[in-house]
Amino acid sequence: MMINYPEFEAMLMEQEAGATTTFFKYINILNRYFTENAGLSPAEQKNALEFIYQKVRDAHPLIAIFPNMQTYLLKEFGKGKKSIPEILAIFSGEVRKNIDKTIMTCVDKLIKDGSKIFTFSHSSVVRKAIMEAAGKGRRFEVILTEARPVGEGLALAKFLGRAGIPVSLYTDAAMELAVSRCDLVLVGTDWYWYRGFINKIGTHSAQRIAEEREKAFYILTDSSKFMPTPPSDWSRDRHPESQILVEHIENVTVHNPYFESIWFRGADGIIIDGDIKVFDKNCEIIM
Repeated sequence: MMINYPEFEAMLMEQEAGATTTFFKYINILNRYFTENAGLSPAEQKNALEFIYQKVRDAHPLIAIFPNMQTYLLKEFGKGKKSIPEILAIFSGEVRKNIDKTIMTCVDKLIKDGSKIFTFSHSSVVRKAIMEAAGKGRRFEVILTEARPVGEGLALAKFLGRAGIPVSLYTDAAMELAVSRCDLVLVGTDWYWYRGFINKIGTHSAQRIAEEREKAFYILTDSSKFMPTPPSDWSRDRHPESQILVEHIENVTVHNPYFESIWFRGADGIIIDGDIKVFDKNCEIIM
């Protein structure tokens, strides 16, 4: 079986985009495929769905929304009442609604006039919360580091600066200085469970510094990214050595992971579907 869509191949190869951005690309690909192939039998559609999902799961084993959506799709499609595009519309609509709730809670409860917000990497949910707060007339500063080697922090700095939001951009090595200047840290996540979450490598350093400096630290997410346990497959989290060292030098081994697992210890809360959740004495989410 072949899926001859350039955007599908690009999505499988891309490792830099966040979970939410990658998810909506996947939704568009599935919508196109099952609209163009609406004449397939239910069994053929199910086989196609499982084939496409396995490709995506193999490419992105650290994104929880994919297995969660696959479970939902198979369950709803098995009822025989709705087409796959109809089911996708319901699921993606719920995700959008829950993300919007998280954004509004963040804006209403956390981002104030005069806030100094540190964020790391480029979470689309954090970016949208920042833009929503700015749209409401809040005046604040965003503090970033580059988020090498891909430079997601640099990309976010450019976006926010061009939108008229004051930004301070630091090197990753200056993260301690950057976090020490903030009063609020906001990050996203690709996967969370009761005791921790996954995000761009460097997030744990930001969390540790925030705890030491007594800065508020919040994770912004929605329930589609919840899994009961942390991921077990980190095999794809190995990325080009050339992003760090262009030339090959004998006796030098380059390590270039993009993601890390972070305990909730030191975090103040996690906003899920608009609800601020805190942690018990074992640093587990109180649901």
